[in-house]
Amino acid sequence: MTPETSPSGLPTIGQLPWGSHFCQFYSSPQDLIESLVLYFQAGLHQGERCLWITSTPFGTEDARAALRSAVPEVDTHIRRGQLEIIDHDEWYLRAGQVDADTVLAQCVQAAQQALAEGYPGLRVTGNTYWLEREDWTSFMEYEQKVNQTFRHHRVLAMCSYCLDRCHSEGILDVVQHHEFALVRRHGSWELIESASLKLAKEELRCLNEELAGRIAERTTELEQAVRVRDDFLSIASHELRTPLTTLSLKTDNLLRALDRGDELPRDQVVQRMHRVRQQIRRLDHLVQGLLDVSRISAGRFELQYEVFDLGELVREVVARMREELDRTGVPVHLATEPGVCGSWDRFRLDQVITNLLSNAMKYGLRQPIDVTVTPAAGRAQVSVRDRGIGIPPEHHARIFERFERAVSERNYGGLGLGLWISRQI
Repeated sequence: MTPETSPSGLPTIGQLPWGSHFCQFYSSPQDLIESLVLYFQAGLHQGERCLWITSTPFGTEDARAALRSAVPEVDTHIRRGQLEIIDHDEWYLRAGQVDADTVLAQCVQAAQQALAEGYPGLRVTGNTYWLEREDWTSFMEYEQKVNQTFRHHRVLAMCSYCLDRCHSEGILDVVQHHEFALVRRHGSWELIESASLKLAKEELRCLNEELAGRIAERTTELEQAVRVRDDFLSIASHELRTPLTTLSLKTDNLLRALDRGDELPRDQVVQRMHRVRQQIRRLDHLVQGLLDVSRISAGRFELQYEVFDLGELVREVVARMREELDRTGVPVHLATEPGVCGSWDRFRLDQVITNLLSNAMKYGLRQPIDVTVTPAAGRAQVSVRDRGIGIPPEHHARIFERFERAVSERNYGGLGLGLWISRQI
């Protein structure tokens, strides 16, 4: 892949993005030597096509001699066509006529030809010493077009302006129509930027910092998501394996007994089948939880509304779970006000209440559970309260996320989906 920047060769600037169009103000030929020799030395070293358009007081022979001192093989580069050093008259006459659009098209054609010949881009400079005062306005229009055009091409362009031939307003024009300017001051080159460019760079810096912060934040989120996923896969494999292993053992033992012709007591068969049914229900609960996650995430989670008494539904759920509640020795105190009616999805509310009761049994330390149904300001409120291990305050928000469980020090089972699904419902 071709790099999107190239070294300018000038310590004050450093790397330049392709499409850059900047300028320098010089006072003497020595200023030109110090900047342009380094500029083209870097371009030749990068294997770029280089075009040096000269003007008084620094002609083509001066440019060749100055560049040869830094790049001894300069004549070889010229013979190969990688480097061209020509006078400004020759450049403009090559176009057939002197007008902004024609000259600009000629520059673009030179850049395209450089790419066609395998060069990474075109590096060009032009000295504007020849520019007369009466041509100033039209030339600034040309510079503005250069700014707009070169940004879309693999061109690096540096214009040279003699300070002695620039009036005060002209210097402002030059700075305005270039991305930035170099000026020789107290023996060193300094960078001058327009206010708009400085503002744009500052905005870009702020955007980059904001983007870096967002990337870091998003990276942390993704890393956390990967950890949660890995934990979930580990938990899910364990949770699914347990009932499957139990089912396999129970059915294998029963089949072996039948194969041997053993006559098992009816109550023993019923007990074994009851345990098999428990494991099947456990598997069904796990699979349904995973299916609900898939439906909710895909936006395919639909509710089927009907009018019914919420207290009646809660009593049905408690009655259905009575056998398990009695087996675990957990008493339930049920208090439901009559006539708490509304339009809801019976199956999904059953799912929510069942989940809350299951959690209360699991974490309630066999202490009483209080279940109440009351009207509340035009709404209905179901409360399930246990007296178990509790949930630390710092986990109150987290437990409603997928695959999260409030208790890590003990394995209570489950996939960490119940409360998330309940909240979605």
